[in-house]
Amino acid sequence: MSPPSDATYQSAIEVLRRNSTQRGLKASHAYYNQIWARDAFVSFLGANMVQDPALLESARTTLDTFAKTRAPLGQIPNFYDLSKDLPEFGFSGSTDSSCWYIIGLASLFHATGDRTLLGSDLDAAMDAYRFVRFQDANNSWLVDSPQGADWMDAAIQRTGKTLYNNVLFLAATKCITSLLTAASRPPDSFGLLDYEALKERFTDVFLPGDDSTGRISKYWPRLATHHKEQKVVDMSRRFYLQYISFARIDSHFDTLSNLLCGLWGVASEETFRSIIDIVERRKLSKPFPIRVLDPPYEKGDGGYDDKFDAMLPIQHRSTPHDYHNGGVWPFVGGFYVCALRSLDLEYAEAQLDNLAKANGVFRAGEDVGFNEWLDGRKGEARGQYGQSWNAGMYMAAYASFHGKDPFAFLR
Repeated sequence: MSPPSDATYQSAIEVLRRNSTQRGLKASHAYYNQIWARDAFVSFLGANMVQDPALLESARTTLDTFAKTRAPLGQIPNFYDLSKDLPEFGFSGSTDSSCWYIIGLASLFHATGDRTLLGSDLDAAMDAYRFVRFQDANNSWLVDSPQGADWMDAAIQRTGKTLYNNVLFLAATKCITSLLTAASRPPDSFGLLDYEALKERFTDVFLPGDDSTGRISKYWPRLATHHKEQKVVDMSRRFYLQYISFARIDSHFDTLSNLLCGLWGVASEETFRSIIDIVERRKLSKPFPIRVLDPPYEKGDGGYDDKFDAMLPIQHRSTPHDYHNGGVWPFVGGFYVCALRSLDLEYAEAQLDNLAKANGVFRAGEDVGFNEWLDGRKGEARGQYGQSWNAGMYMAAYASFHGKDPFAFLR
């Protein structure tokens, strides 16, 4: 009998094949009959490793759909609605979709070497990058996000300079630079930043140390003054701040974004290992990999809109240990297992099997697992089944044990 991880891998391939449409990869078998930019391009981080012709074609089709429906200012839609045959940009936009488009293009080019991707698709990526670059509201080079402009688009009210959208922007900067080099195309004047200089600012702002304030004062003096006078940030902690807004500096542990910093070469190895240590000390991989926010917000906490939360459908409510507020999201678990593997930690394979078990949780009447999210205490299915990004990131985790690196193009 094959290990559970092998069977789950085959099931994951079938999930993505089943979710592929003539317009691209939709988010799930159930409920989400849309091609969401973030879901699709996260999925292809793993799917592109398989070298399956149908899945590679689905990746190409998804890129084309978003390239052709981008806004006049370059923004990539939040999702493409298959029922209405129209793009949708969301209530407050979608900062991350434009970054994920660029990362998705770089992933597919790295996997295939297909130089036709360096034509109109790269044009769209340049437009998307320009759009995100212009979201810098205070000339710090770091981008701003309104509420709901990333994957945590419900009651968790993170806004301003968010870690998630800025690590994506940092990755997009690296990707667009490498794509332009591959195409022998000059950057022209669309606002391309120097990756290393941007990385330094990113690190000083989201992982400030005692020596950061002087550098920050040169491009964000108000933040430097705040650090000096208020001293609300523990400069010795070794994980990244979740966001900095007009109202607050939030240091809840954002699991996905911290893992991205480690996997994509932004964090030093020391910081990367510290991030994993925090995951283990806080037991965030229990009951399954992995809970996405810690500690969960409680009623009355700043940054958590409990009144808005009560208005949402129950599967989208972020009460403690539910949905975005400390629920288990198996797609993020895929990044976690990749992180363990990249650091060659001895319990990585056990967590791959645990992630397989998470993706095998489903309710009566459902024909497959890969459920959107699970209860952060009991591990019970709470979302929609057949999620593409759960399948894709399981494939990425599995591939990392078989000599493949889904993130090589980002380091």
